[in-house]
Amino acid sequence: MEARTRVVTLDDSQARIVDIRADLSVGDAGLRVHGLSPTVSRETRDRVRAAIRNSGLSWPDGGVHLTASTAHPRSDVDLAAAAAALLVTDAVPVRRLTATALIGELGLDGTVRPVPDVLPRAIAADAGFTHLVMPTANTEELSHVPGLTLVPVACLDDLVTWLRDEPAPAAPPESSDRGRSRPSWNPDLWDRLAPAAVRAAAVAAAGGHPILHVAAPGTPILLLPQLIWTLMADLTNTKVSDVSTWHSLAGEPLPDSAGSTQPPGVSLRPDDTIASIVGSASRPGSLTLAHRGVLTVEDVPDFSTRTIEALRPALQNGAVTVARAGRNRALPAAARMVFTARDCICGSTRTEDCRCTTQQRAWYLARIPLWLIDRIDLFVRHVTVAESDSPLPSLESLRDSVALARERARSRWGAAPEPGTEISYTQAVADLPDKAAQQLDDAVQEGRISTRTAARCLQLAWTRADLDDRPHPDITDIWLTLAHRDGMLGLLRNPSPR
Repeated sequence: MEARTRVVTLDDSQARIVDIRADLSVGDAGLRVHGLSPTVSRETRDRVRAAIRNSGLSWPDGGVHLTASTAHPRSDVDLAAAAAALLVTDAVPVRRLTATALIGELGLDGTVRPVPDVLPRAIAADAGFTHLVMPTANTEELSHVPGLTLVPVACLDDLVTWLRDEPAPAAPPESSDRGRSRPSWNPDLWDRLAPAAVRAAAVAAAGGHPILHVAAPGTPILLLPQLIWTLMADLTNTKVSDVSTWHSLAGEPLPDSAGSTQPPGVSLRPDDTIASIVGSASRPGSLTLAHRGVLTVEDVPDFSTRTIEALRPALQNGAVTVARAGRNRALPAAARMVFTARDCICGSTRTEDCRCTTQQRAWYLARIPLWLIDRIDLFVRHVTVAESDSPLPSLESLRDSVALARERARSRWGAAPEPGTEISYTQAVADLPDKAAQQLDDAVQEGRISTRTAARCLQLAWTRADLDDRPHPDITDIWLTLAHRDGMLGLLRNPSPR
C-alpha cells in the first residue's frame, strides 16, 4: 500500500511542491525517511515517530518508508510526513488530503511549530490546492488568499481531527490591522504640497522614473518618496509572493505589515555598507528588498563613490548581480528610486541659520556624480509651499490616473513601464509630432543630451501624456523635460546665492 501527501517548500526563493510518499512494509516496526539530506532525514524520522506516539496514536506492526520526491534541507516536511505515515496505516482517511498541502515542523510531543516564508508558499499552494494545513502560530502572517482554505493546527491531534471529518480547528481572529487601507494624508498637509512636486510624484509612480529632490533647509526630505509610494497601486498576488520571498530570505519582516499588498519602502543611508545594499546569494540586500516598491537614497552627496557606483546596475537594468558558487546570479532590484540631497553641507533646518558660501554649496552638490545625474529623469526643488497657487486633485483621483496611465502604456508597449526598463528610440519616436521630434534632435546635435538620454526623455514625455489621457506627447512635453534637465544641472553646478 502506498500513500502520498504534499508540502509547499521554498527552495532558493522559488516555491515548489514536494511529494512525500509512504509505503508500509513487512518487518520490524520503524520509520525510515529517504530523499532528504541525512541530517533532516534523521531528525524528521525521530520527530514524526515520537509525535505520533505521544499523540496517543498507535504505531503499526510493520515498517513505514517515507520518500521525498526531491531533496529538501528543511524540517517543514514533518507535518506532511506524519500525515503520510497515518494515511498508509489507515489511521486517517484520504478524502481531505487529495487537494491539500501541508506545512509545519513537529515537536516530539506532537505540537506543530511555526515555519518561515509562509506567505509565498500559501500563494503557490493557491495554484493547485483547495486547502493548506499550517501551524496556528503562522496564521497571523497571512492575509486572505483567494480560493485557498487555511486549516491552522496547533498539534498533530488537530490534524487527525480534521482529517477524520470532524470540525476543523477554528482560525484565530484576524488582527485589527489586517487588510487595512493605505494611510491617509493629513488634509492640511495635502493642501500644502507643491503642485509641481505632486505632478512629479505621479509621473514617477506611473512610469518608474528616477527622481532627484534637492531640498532647501527645513524641507521634509522623505515626503516625496512617501507620496510616490502612496500613489502606487497595490501589489497583485503574484507580486506579493515575489516581494515576500525576498524579504523572507533576508530574514526581514514584510513591508508595513505581514501579508500586506502594499509596495515595499526601503531607505539607504550614507553609512550603509555595499554588502548590505547589494546583498549576497544567500541574503538579498536593500536593493532587492525594495523591488517593486520605492527606494530612497538619503543625502546622496554623502555617499562614497564606490557605494553610489553599486547602485548603477539597479538603476540601469533593474537588477543586481551577486556571485554564487563560482557563478553570477541576478537578483531583482526594480524600484522607483528617489535620490535626496540637502543643498548645503551644514544641514541647517532653517535658511537663516545656514552660513555655507555659494562655493561650499557648489562643492557639496558636485559630489553627485554626472553619470547619476544623466540617468535621473525628474528633478524636484520644493515639495511644500506656504500656499498653493492651484488646486490639487484628490489623492484617490490621482491614484486612479496613475493606474490608468500604466494601462495605456501596457496597451502601447505590451507591458507597463518598470524601473530599469527602457524602450528604444525608434519605439518612442513613433507617432510623435514632427516638431517634438525635431526639438530632441536639436538637443542631441548641440550636445546637450545623448541619444540614449533622448530616448529616455521621450519615455518620460509619453508618461506625461498617458497621465493626461492624451494620444501622444507634444512639443511642450519635450521642452519641459529638457528644461528640467537644464535647470537641475544649473542648480547643482551653480547654486544661487542666499
